[in-house]
Amino acid sequence: MSKKRVPQGMTPELLDSMQQILQGFKGSDLSDMMRHVSGQDPAMLEAVINAVSDAKEKNQVDLSTFDYASLRIKRDSFWVVQLTQMGFGDPLTGRVADNQFPGSQPVFQIIIYDDRNSYRVLEQADKPGLPPSSFVLQAIQKAMANPIPPLRPQLPEFLLVARKLQQHLPVLKPFLDSFPAPFTWRIETREEEEEVANGVHEMNIAGVKNGIRDAEQEKERGNRAFVNKDRKKAIEHYNKAIDCLLDAESQKPTDAELVKIKAVEAVCFSNRAASWLLPGEGQDAQKALADADRAIEEDCEYAKAYYRKAKALLTLSRTDDAIDALTSALMKPNFAFEKGLNDALVEAYGGFPDTADALRTFCLEKFKNEDGDKRARHVAEFRRRAEAQLKTILGPDATIDSL
Repeated sequence: MSKKRVPQGMTPELLDSMQQILQGFKGSDLSDMMRHVSGQDPAMLEAVINAVSDAKEKNQVDLSTFDYASLRIKRDSFWVVQLTQMGFGDPLTGRVADNQFPGSQPVFQIIIYDDRNSYRVLEQADKPGLPPSSFVLQAIQKAMANPIPPLRPQLPEFLLVARKLQQHLPVLKPFLDSFPAPFTWRIETREEEEEVANGVHEMNIAGVKNGIRDAEQEKERGNRAFVNKDRKKAIEHYNKAIDCLLDAESQKPTDAELVKIKAVEAVCFSNRAASWLLPGEGQDAQKALADADRAIEEDCEYAKAYYRKAKALLTLSRTDDAIDALTSALMKPNFAFEKGLNDALVEAYGGFPDTADALRTFCLEKFKNEDGDKRARHVAEFRRRAEAQLKTILGPDATIDSL
């Protein structure tokens, strides 16, 4: 039996783990790959992480003493050094988010890739804000001496450095100028910078459309699982849909696309809330409440999100909070006659009494008494339904005003 060849810079354990994870992968781009990996067995992923750590330890290089002049220059090759923003972070707490928030600063990553689009280095700065020159220099040195496996240590014939990194030239120039020909390097021109930006823009356009498309597909799979009362599978698909949408949101969508993303996110969070509320083992009303709140945050005009929030609160025996949430929602003009919300409000109040005395007391308490419960007093559909019940129990001439 022939012995399996292990690429330089990779341990046999890492190679085996990666091959197991990649079995069955049929995607075409990085986002497909990330979704494929995220759906793998957590134990297997942990094995890969451990294997990567082992590989790093076994191939660790002391960049401060490494003999860079001994590296072979690969003819007709070029590398690109780019600075990319990865989100926003709080310098004090370490919190990181996709969007800017009070007190946050941009989080940057140095990316160095070669003419085959292989990433030699992906280094994220330890702290938010522009990275120091020493960090940029170290990233370039790592790309040369200790690249991401299975890439080998070497030098390119040409190195192109992003214009965004010009301020670091006093530190980078002495190191890069120390290499003999045929190695050359320079800062990218404005035209090259625009070309890279256009290329990234085109990838973003495709990434946003693909993310929304994939999210819609996962949402529909989640809906089918929910109809079958399969909580675990429904939540799994809604999770994937939300991941696709977050990925699309990070790729600079247009205003119209962002509205679409937020709307679909609201549906996914709301549907995931409904999945958490399915009866049986695994029901978690607290998680349902958190998802319903997130759905409202994404799209405050999505009525079902308020309905799911109320159902979660009722499940938690927080009846007053449920009534507050429902009456606040039903005061919105678009929601005033929304059947689900009005049904939930009637349910939260325990339904309309079916005896004359109890119904009179209920209506006086909710619609007339000065010291009564005034929260639903101006909810038009709730009042109409209460009055219809009065006519059924007390007769066709009965009205709330006549009590």
